[in-house]
Amino acid sequence: MRYGVWECKIVVDADVAIPEGFDWPPRSAACNAVETAGIPIVACFSGWGGGLSEAQLAVIEDRLPEAGRGR
Repeated sequence: MRYGVWECKIVVDADVAIPEGFDWPPRSAACNAVETAGIPIVACFSGWGGGLSEAQLAVIEDRLPEAGRGR
């Protein structure tokens, strides 16, 4: 089976305290938006342990990307 995958990264300062279970509100909002559009969801994966690619880091840090950096 083939899948369509939408990806979203919400970036916050690492010093901000994320409350226990706070992955639920943004995940719930995204799932509700997709289901409201009549699109069935096969699965949803989310959490605050993600990373950024070098290109994404460069955008946030307002600089040109460096080869071989980021994840």
